[in-house]
Amino acid sequence: MMNFLHKPITLFRFSLVVSIATLLLYNFPFFNYVAHNTNESLGGQIFLQASLVIIMLALNFAVTYLIIYLTRIVGRILLALFSILNATAVYFIYTYSVMIDATTIENVFNTRYSEASGFINWTLLLFVLAFGILPALYCILRPVVIGTAKKMGIYCGGAIAIVLITLLANISQTLWISQHDTELGALVQPWSYTVNTCRVISRHNDEQAEEIKLPDGKITDDEKAVVVLVIGESARKANFQLYGYERETNPLLSKQEGLKVYQANSCATYTTAGVKAILEPQDSGDLYEVLPNYAFRTGVDVSWRSSNWGEPPIHIDEYLTDNDLASIYPDEDKAYDGILIKGLRERIDSSKSNKVLIILHTSTSHGPKYSEKYPKEFEVFSPVAASVEEGEKNLDQLINAYDNTIRYTDFLVDSLINTLRSMTNWKSAMIYISDHGESLGENKIFMHGMPMKLAPKVQYEIPFFVWTSDNFREYKNTTSGENASEGELPAVLEQHYIFHSVLNLLSIQSPAYNKDYDIFK
Repeated sequence: MMNFLHKPITLFRFSLVVSIATLLLYNFPFFNYVAHNTNESLGGQIFLQASLVIIMLALNFAVTYLIIYLTRIVGRILLALFSILNATAVYFIYTYSVMIDATTIENVFNTRYSEASGFINWTLLLFVLAFGILPALYCILRPVVIGTAKKMGIYCGGAIAIVLITLLANISQTLWISQHDTELGALVQPWSYTVNTCRVISRHNDEQAEEIKLPDGKITDDEKAVVVLVIGESARKANFQLYGYERETNPLLSKQEGLKVYQANSCATYTTAGVKAILEPQDSGDLYEVLPNYAFRTGVDVSWRSSNWGEPPIHIDEYLTDNDLASIYPDEDKAYDGILIKGLRERIDSSKSNKVLIILHTSTSHGPKYSEKYPKEFEVFSPVAASVEEGEKNLDQLINAYDNTIRYTDFLVDSLINTLRSMTNWKSAMIYISDHGESLGENKIFMHGMPMKLAPKVQYEIPFFVWTSDNFREYKNTTSGENASEGELPAVLEQHYIFHSVLNLLSIQSPAYNKDYDIFK
């Protein structure tokens, strides 16, 4: 083995080996997707697959040759890094049925170590060792004879020519490729994470610009009113007893008087976009002034409490993480979301404003370790899987763990409502809505983050329910048909209803308010 690694090889052969290895080790999911998503005849499929093999080999060959020729040792390190990242990407594609698109990269950027560590296990480490680290060592240790610039021009020029000719031969596939470009780009390695990382960085740079300010609003009365908005994490409608689930996951809320339950869909399947949609006035790629910032600027006393992350920039005086709350309430276990509601009554009563908005950004149902998201006394359904990977072998245990997180959510929200109900000197409201749903093994898909056009409904059908104190606001009627008439709500709501409904509850008059997106009359 060591003699093999010490034997010099021409850059042509080295680039060919790397290109073939990249094709065979990391791109089977790409070709599997093509095979299952084309309507071509058998001959057409064979021609398409062969063409894609040629394009991939030629393109990777040219890129490898150029990287090594131009950057030498830096190029070797880069290729080694690609090998490790390729192996990691393929592991997650195989294990969790994810696609490495911009959404997934966005989630990676917004993942803390405490969450990411839940994915680390011996299977992942052995997979990366075999298919990532060993090829990486080859890229670094194998001696390479670089050759002349003339050879570089001939070989790379020839490879590009082959790519162009093959593309022209498949010109009839342009429409099919354009229809599946997101999926194809998310499965081809190493381009999936390379290109999408550049896209996400570019988008983040664009979002650093100052948010678009909304027109000034004003508070129109002195009535003491408090709204508590609970943003659920990975809570899917299908596992809520409130929506007909056969298990008692909501034994308390199902008996809570005055609870209004709505059908709703999220605008995305990942946290950053889902939370943004909840807080913004309209569906937009732009960064508008979000609800807590706007309410605070209008004169509302706003507090943000979070055990999560991924929200748009929040510009208020009181932003408290779970660590901040743990220092205020040292007797409360910060591992669970119960710390978010600790001391809320005192916080509201101590406010010097007549209008109070509390936003709780939870993490209760986030994977991959659902069983660590609730105190053990809430482990009603057992046995439980310790992680999503373990749950793949026993879906019932995975669902048990997830359902326990919903049972814990039931306890937290019920406790919150009871607290608000007891505060008779305030008009009060509680709104619960999730950022997105979750897959629990249906069609061998787990967790969330799939592109909306491919996502199963469990990743976007979300719980949305509201409680208000007596004589606070009157609800609009919900239509039973597809189209809502004037003054009615559609059968299925979206996350943007939150912004306008909260403005109503806080008596904020504003040009940004849209009565059609308000659940109240």
